[in-house]
Amino acid sequence: MSKICALQLPTLPLSEARMDYYLKICADEDAKLVVLGEYVLNSFFKELETMPKSLIKEQSERKKISLSNLAKKYDLTIVAPIVNLRGDELFKSLAKFSPSQIKIYDQQILMPYSHWNEAKFFANDQNGELNLPIFTYEKFKIGVMFGFEAHFDACWAYMMNKKADAVIVPSACTFFSENRWEQLLRIRAFTNNIYILRVNRIGNHRSNDTQWNFYGDSMLIDPFGEIKTRLGKNEEMLIVNIDKKQLSAASNLWEFKRILAKRGLV
Repeated sequence: MSKICALQLPTLPLSEARMDYYLKICADEDAKLVVLGEYVLNSFFKELETMPKSLIKEQSERKKISLSNLAKKYDLTIVAPIVNLRGDELFKSLAKFSPSQIKIYDQQILMPYSHWNEAKFFANDQNGELNLPIFTYEKFKIGVMFGFEAHFDACWAYMMNKKADAVIVPSACTFFSENRWEQLLRIRAFTNNIYILRVNRIGNHRSNDTQWNFYGDSMLIDPFGEIKTRLGKNEEMLIVNIDKKQLSAASNLWEFKRILAKRGLV
């Protein structure tokens, strides 16, 4: 059994005091993997659209230095979406801070909608084969996909082919979508017999007469598709357990993976 800490936060200030407070608790509770939602290290997307690139770069670089130092201080692995500037182009990425290094992975599928057009704003390569983050944490294989990527069968097939035990979904969900997200992730956890940890941001933003309310509701869903624990709408932290025995029990009962393996599909 292993512990993971989910931090349900709004966009963080440049000061590292709040993160230091939460990360010390995670370390004290022996939760060595910590996850943040989307647009927590950086301002929300609609704010980024009007910010100078120099300010976005400063925001990201200071957060990288801070979280890298905190990962070393508390011997943690911290997974967090971040806006990454390479040359003169902005990329929507995921950073994995460990005591020894920082790894950056670009988001694979971005939203293309008129009110939230990340695909146009960011320079991420959206062609070719998927390359989603997968890493090992205390004998568990952990996958990560951004909230929008969680809508696509291909992303879940990728995780199953990589034999993920748990999938972390950092998100920035809004517009009264709580029920849809619960249904989507519960069925994915059940049909794949995996843990899913959704970590959503909180906070508010208003632009062009549209109110964006990020409602939290971070949750852990078990391999049977049941919600084990969830947060409310406020700034909170959640420490969850994932268990190899429960993974085996769900897989052995439903045999979904065995059936696909027999046909050479995983």
